[in-house]
Amino acid sequence: GPNGMGKTTLMKLLAQRRIPVPDNIDILLVEQEVLGDERTALSAVVEADTEMMSLRAEEQDINDRLGALTMEDGAKVDSEGRTQDELSDRLNAIYEKLNEIGSSTAESRASRILHGLGFSPSMQARPTKSFSGGWRMRISLARALYIAPTLLLLDEPTNHLDLRAVLWLEEYLQRWKKTLVVVSHDRDFLNSVTTDIIHLHDQHFTQYRGNFEKFEEMYEQKRREANKAFEKYEKQMKAAKQSGDKKNQKKVQDNTKRVQKGKKGKAAVDDAGPDASESSAPRRWTDYTVNFRFPEPTELPPPLIQLNDVSFKYPNRDDFGLKDLNIGIDMGSRVVIVGPNGGGKTTLMNLLGGELEPTSGWSKRSHRLRIGRYSQHFVDVLAYDVSPVQYLMDAFPESGLKPEQMRAELGKFGLAGIHHLTPICKLSGGQKARVVFTAIKLSEPHILLLDEPTNNLDMQSIDALSDAVEEFEGGVVVISHDSQLLSRMCEDEERSEVWIVEDGRVTFYKGSFEDYRDELISEICADLDEDEAKYS
Repeated sequence: GPNGMGKTTLMKLLAQRRIPVPDNIDILLVEQEVLGDERTALSAVVEADTEMMSLRAEEQDINDRLGALTMEDGAKVDSEGRTQDELSDRLNAIYEKLNEIGSSTAESRASRILHGLGFSPSMQARPTKSFSGGWRMRISLARALYIAPTLLLLDEPTNHLDLRAVLWLEEYLQRWKKTLVVVSHDRDFLNSVTTDIIHLHDQHFTQYRGNFEKFEEMYEQKRREANKAFEKYEKQMKAAKQSGDKKNQKKVQDNTKRVQKGKKGKAAVDDAGPDASESSAPRRWTDYTVNFRFPEPTELPPPLIQLNDVSFKYPNRDDFGLKDLNIGIDMGSRVVIVGPNGGGKTTLMNLLGGELEPTSGWSKRSHRLRIGRYSQHFVDVLAYDVSPVQYLMDAFPESGLKPEQMRAELGKFGLAGIHHLTPICKLSGGQKARVVFTAIKLSEPHILLLDEPTNNLDMQSIDALSDAVEEFEGGVVVISHDSQLLSRMCEDEERSEVWIVEDGRVTFYKGSFEDYRDELISEICADLDEDEAKYS
């Protein structure tokens, strides 16, 4: 369901058992980043298994006690009155239990999960306090996958992941043997991992069998049926009212109730939808819709952006940099930037946008070029003490739009009217994102530079953004973990490019985005197959 409908609230209620769950089912909701402290990332994952850690500590304690009894001449019992034989028996029981829960492979299994989520061996050895919030969320996710609870609850698990980590998580969860409930805006992810869809619509839940693609087919059929029933009812009521016969009107209403009641009796899982009440008349099925659109740009001669022999380093950081960049963006360019988190994708985007200047080499931009930029940074630097309408009026006086016209623009990008005059500081992340997208439209850009634009957007908004990018006649450069957006953007293989940013360099992938994605999935599946063979 759309943002703000209560999906996250439902997950929290389940985790808190405020929605009844059998006591024998252990539940884990991944919602908070792991605490930043001196523990390494690997230790933070392994230590999530509290039973194993307790047994390991007891094993060490008993071995110390046995060693002390051996050293002390004539000692027959330890400080707690246990004999050497009793200690040895307990130690053997601990060894059996540790063997049963796979203690000897714990670090290896945890390391493989962290690797799948993008942690290199050196990163796994770093203290958790050295990681950003996004990376600590990955550690929390790794802990949950490592523990493998009976009921795992994941709320937007792909938000902090790069493309490869998302694909790894898809494949990992397809092999998940326990119960998973996931809230996600990623269509490809849902198609891969789900067997059922629960749809939250009009304050009612409806369960559909099958993955997301199957749900969309069944939902569309229900929507058509509901609107057909509404149109029939409306036509019959109009005819009855024109006749002036109240008995005819009552007859139409009674017949409608009877039909609805019969349908409810037949359905095992009924779509409550807009006509949930047995006593209510059919209503037109209204869906939440948004309409992203960027204006047609004025023509500019190429190149619009050019980087020649560019290198870049941050001050006092010898461990990171980009070098030998020779790239350009023109009208009609479609560029997907991929690579591991921390590899330099955002740095490259900032060099293209002009927020960073090269350490060496030269960059060139058309002097009339207008760039539409989206990133978390641009969301964070909004003027928080004013309303979205006032912010846009101040930022784009040349648009000539009046307040009511500015509100119409915000509405097209899915910001509800009740938030148009609310201070930006009180808006959610998704609502702030819509303000930024409206600002991008008003800037009339020639090029869009979009860094993880789907974070905080619901599926309807991602679909609308995909439509807008597809129709936009200017250049587009995107960093995203959302395969659906990237696939649609790269449908024209002749003008689309895949740039891989890794180890300080940009390489141009020889193939389509789908080829690149399939190659990653093949590598991931081979790794997971190897892990299953090793640890089964």
